[in-house]
Amino acid sequence: MGYVEGTSREQASIWSLEEMVAEESMVRIIDRYIDRCDLAKLGFTRTQPAETGRPAYPPDALAKLYVYGYENCIRSSRKLERETRRNVEAMWLTGNLTPDHKTIAEFRRQNVRPLQKLFREFVKLCRSWELVGGNLFVEDGTKIKASNNKKNNFSMKKIKDRLARIEKKIGDARLDEKIDAYMAELEEADRREEMSAKAPDGLKELLERKELYEEYLAGLEKSGENELSTVDRDARLMGNNRGGVDVSYNVIGMVDGKRHLIVDFDVLLNPSDQGSLAPMAKRLIRMGYRKFYLLADKGFYNGEDLLKVRKYKIKAIVARQKPSDPKGQPEEFHSDKFEYDSKSDTYRCPAGETLDAHSKKGAARRNFFNKTACAGCPHVSVCAVGQRGYRAVTRNQYSEVYEAADRLFDENKNLYKLRQQIVEHTFGTIKHTMNGGYFLLRTRRKVRCETALLCLGYNLKRAYSALGFRKLMAKLDSLPRRFSRILSFRGVWSGFNGYRQNLARIFCANRPHHRRLNAVM
Repeated sequence: MGYVEGTSREQASIWSLEEMVAEESMVRIIDRYIDRCDLAKLGFTRTQPAETGRPAYPPDALAKLYVYGYENCIRSSRKLERETRRNVEAMWLTGNLTPDHKTIAEFRRQNVRPLQKLFREFVKLCRSWELVGGNLFVEDGTKIKASNNKKNNFSMKKIKDRLARIEKKIGDARLDEKIDAYMAELEEADRREEMSAKAPDGLKELLERKELYEEYLAGLEKSGENELSTVDRDARLMGNNRGGVDVSYNVIGMVDGKRHLIVDFDVLLNPSDQGSLAPMAKRLIRMGYRKFYLLADKGFYNGEDLLKVRKYKIKAIVARQKPSDPKGQPEEFHSDKFEYDSKSDTYRCPAGETLDAHSKKGAARRNFFNKTACAGCPHVSVCAVGQRGYRAVTRNQYSEVYEAADRLFDENKNLYKLRQQIVEHTFGTIKHTMNGGYFLLRTRRKVRCETALLCLGYNLKRAYSALGFRKLMAKLDSLPRRFSRILSFRGVWSGFNGYRQNLARIFCANRPHHRRLNAVM
């Protein structure tokens, strides 16, 4: 029957880029969204063409290229440069411009903050389109690998250990003999005014490494920190979900429950999620959200945070952390089985005995125990694990906050079950589908820019899925066009005139018969 035949490579064709891009392609959404953004107001550089000098690439074309790249797993400036020469959608998006990788990378470096604002502007649009419910948010964190190898990460302990090993090598008996011979040879060479002495093998390298490690140690002691990354100074060693450790950043995301859009994010240097619940909730309040549920896993279970969130009048449903009870202890004698009575300020143990307070009320940490009752209790051997012979229960200043949070969690377990459905696939999409499992840029400031572009690409996918192409384009078309894109005739002529003058100076400066032309121009 034969095969389907293709077109001959030698056949001449007249195609436009418009015809080669699919009618409902995401690239058209990106193009329309950037066209509706006021790049000058967002702080982008070179939003107006210079009157003199070589013409620059338009910032809207480079912004479109970056948003398109991060949405399609193409983040490197060199890869983006290649896409502008072979990718039909990238050609259509940039108007067939082909900037080199240095120009592309420089644009991102100069517009770190404005690129983040592109993400926030799209969140505002989604909110105005009622894609953001505002009643339920889920907060979660994930570790994303930094541009810093583990070998280039040093802790105080690691540096001291390496210095000790170097000292041991230098102090080796055989090396001592070589050093003594080297010093004697140096003295003899100095006496003869010659330079014939040769250092023992490995000594120079050891001394250089020792000097480098001492410099690292002095820097850590001066800063008061316990960890140093030599390539990306802000990155820290964190545990990953594979049971190992990587030099990473802790990315915190806030996802809305209606369409699973990312409404806000933050990049932390702390591997723990504790301490980030209240700051992210406060940012939501500043964005105008009121009276909402906030879901988070047990990594965010922190008394100080929960107290602040309660003051904000936000219902935070956070999974409780399991108390650190001794291994092998029966479950009926765990700490959560001891009931606190606020009226009498006492605890009741599982055996029905009362444990009295032995610390002043209002103290940061209070102990409750009853030695007499424990002495005659038949369960003391399994209940009171340790050498003291009686059971003590500790209550801290946030115990009341924890108890209120636990009651709220128990009342809303069905709502908490939605947490994984809302937030887990968000980070999964960014890490695996969008190839965002590692950062290319270094330092926290630039990493935030990369995170914003990844979140914007994800939100574009979600908005496209929720509204469809035609409805989303219609909503973008209804927005006013930015006036910074429309240049006046005077501005165009001024730019052209400057370019014409530069050409004249280059080609006519050394030609006598053109001096009159230069004088006129």
